[in-house]
Amino acid sequence: MHLPAHLPAAAKSFTIIAHRGYSSRAPENTFTSFDSALDAGFSHFETDVQLTADGVPVILHDERLGRTTRDTANAGAPGLQGPVSEVTWAELAQLDAGSWLSPDFAAQRVPLLADLLRRYRSRAHIHLELKSQQPELAARVAEQLVAAGWVAAGGGTLLPEAVGSGRTAAADVTAAGGGAGSDGGSVQGHAPRHEHFAAAGLTITSFHLQQLMRSRKVLPGLVHGWLIHELTEERIQEALAAGLQQLCPRANVLTPSAVQRALAAGLSVRAWGVKDMALLHRVVGCGCHGATVNWPGEAQEALAADEAAARAAAEAAVAEGAGGLVAADAGPSTH
Repeated sequence: MHLPAHLPAAAKSFTIIAHRGYSSRAPENTFTSFDSALDAGFSHFETDVQLTADGVPVILHDERLGRTTRDTANAGAPGLQGPVSEVTWAELAQLDAGSWLSPDFAAQRVPLLADLLRRYRSRAHIHLELKSQQPELAARVAEQLVAAGWVAAGGGTLLPEAVGSGRTAAADVTAAGGGAGSDGGSVQGHAPRHEHFAAAGLTITSFHLQQLMRSRKVLPGLVHGWLIHELTEERIQEALAAGLQQLCPRANVLTPSAVQRALAAGLSVRAWGVKDMALLHRVVGCGCHGATVNWPGEAQEALAADEAAARAAAEAAVAEGAGGLVAADAGPSTH
């Protein structure tokens, strides 16, 4: 599926979100992965937060240890096992979070949310998934956001220091994937980016509606997105009733009509589960505002190439039409 010549504005400003950082190049949910995304010109990245046994917010996807963690004292051994919620931060901090992918990343550790927020304030738009159903998670995240200077006490809108200056204007992005001056992976700079996808900022997401409702109470000024498996009218109405601003459906079941219903209801839409180029083209063609991908650079190149081809085809059609008019004018006189 190639991009149509006349894309809706939302698709022309489609935002590529680095899933757990640049996770096809570096260990997911590590500072190396997030830095790799920013260095490649992608200011949007997605990550996951949950609490340890002693209530510390940490950046880790799986709710059980073992897949992405290893014992630093015994290279290659899984180390601690079991739920993240049953180990303390002191125990978790000792684990290696990178060598599961390559020995080159053995120095990586599980990040603290507090360190993540300090490191990327005004530099990135973080799509922060509340991974667990822990009742106190939303409140602990809100405390960290206030402490790190992202939001004012009371959970109002993002502070100016959190988004920086001049970070919200769209900029052209090349087929190479952007660069330091790009706007986080926007395919086409001339189309305005949806306000929920400014280059620096923070969006709260979760699969758990109750968790989002908890977060809305303590962070009412932030955009909240519900991760769902299918974009139905029922989900749209539930999101509106809960005061959410965004729906995040699975890519492989999306349809243009479903996306348009969500947009008409005033919601922004960004997809997840984009595992290949066919699904990437699907979500763009459906009119989504963005999607999470493990390979943002490759996605950027593909979409930029498709859009360039669509523009070239449109220009060729215009030129062909103009040529036909000239030929008609130069035809035999009928006088």
